[in-house]
Amino acid sequence: MGLPAQFILWIRVCISTADFSMSINYSLEGFFASARGIRQDCSLSPYLYVILNNVMSKMLNRAAEAHQFDYHLRCREVKLTHFSFAEDILVFNDGTSRSLRGVSKDMDQFASLYL
Repeated sequence: MGLPAQFILWIRVCISTADFSMSINYSLEGFFASARGIRQDCSLSPYLYVILNNVMSKMLNRAAEAHQFDYHLRCREVKLTHFSFAEDILVFNDGTSRSLRGVSKDMDQFASLYL
């Protein structure tokens, strides 16, 4: 996406340096570090979602332009590949096995970027 290295470092630090403590009988007991993912109610979550959703959107559009999958018949003229919602994505294609494999390959590639 071309984000500056310093920006990426800031995001990684915000996500990876979170420490947690458990409240047992109203007193905090011990600390442990975040092992994976983003903590609940993290103020960065909406921004990270938008950035990653934009990456996925560009990947799907490029895959369609590269003929890795074919547009749905009614979406071809406007080159519509998908709709994104809060936690869902609806991908439009022609439904052939080749197109389904192309979309699946693109989703796998996206997932491998961030795991």
